[in-house]
Amino acid sequence: MVGTEHRWAYAKAVDDINAKGGVFVKELNKKLPIKLIVVDDKSSVPEAAAAAEKLIKLEKVDFLLGTCTTPYNLAAATVAEKYKMVYVATTFWPTEFLDANLSWAADSFFHPYKLLLSSLQILDPIPVAERPKNVCVMVMDNPDGHAFGGGAKAATEEVGYRLALYEAYPEGAKDYSASILRMRAEKVDALVILCSSADGITLIRQMKEAKLNLKYIWGAKGFWPMEFAMVLGADSDYIVSDAHWNEALGYPGAKELQDRFRADFAGKTSATIGNFYSIVQALAQAIEQAGSLDPAKVRDVFYSGT
Repeated sequence: MVGTEHRWAYAKAVDDINAKGGVFVKELNKKLPIKLIVVDDKSSVPEAAAAAEKLIKLEKVDFLLGTCTTPYNLAAATVAEKYKMVYVATTFWPTEFLDANLSWAADSFFHPYKLLLSSLQILDPIPVAERPKNVCVMVMDNPDGHAFGGGAKAATEEVGYRLALYEAYPEGAKDYSASILRMRAEKVDALVILCSSADGITLIRQMKEAKLNLKYIWGAKGFWPMEFAMVLGADSDYIVSDAHWNEALGYPGAKELQDRFRADFAGKTSATIGNFYSIVQALAQAIEQAGSLDPAKVRDVFYSGT
């Protein structure tokens, strides 16, 4: 579901750059339009690697824009590395990005530990007596999930909560009854979760059916897209999601971008499009600063720190 907004933002960024004539390449002394070629990674690590391979070998692309979430980005970036292809991504944990020692990829995202802290810090305005106390941190049982949840105990304690349960579940699970029972047994009253959208929808429905009513539910990744609230309807009321970006931050063009999204999606808003839009801007700026389509020169701009 995240992919709908992801692709929309890439397409709009490309359209906006092309509307101004494209990207100026000094070595050619002219502006070139950007052509966006999309391959579906099917939310699969092998398919993400295959998509990158297809774009490089068959479509003969000049640069790669990343896919969504760390495992898929890591798989695709590893292929890009083999071909010395610039790979520009977001939704890629910096911890995993740095551990991979990539030299042809650029990443723009936030640290998983800081995100986990923020999930509880936003409760600060609530009087202490009314806040939840016992937190369940629930993650997909994969490197993406454990990168987020690895600091769960330290993060919850740092901001004054008790980690009552750390729950790793298999991605794509259909039955969450055992997790719900453990939450009830541990007197969990707050849930912080990193999940896919489909998994999040299934879990919330089953929690409602089991009458497990928590004071606070916060979700990353799976709770981003507009479909999450649309599918759950009233069951999504008062559920909180993290966000990459917001029109209210006041950056040039931000409100206009969200207005365009609302126009295309019946008044819905997005928490992610600014992030995806911005990495297309970053790639265009890097090409112009390099003055070249030479991948090494463009890579060097990203790695220059400017």
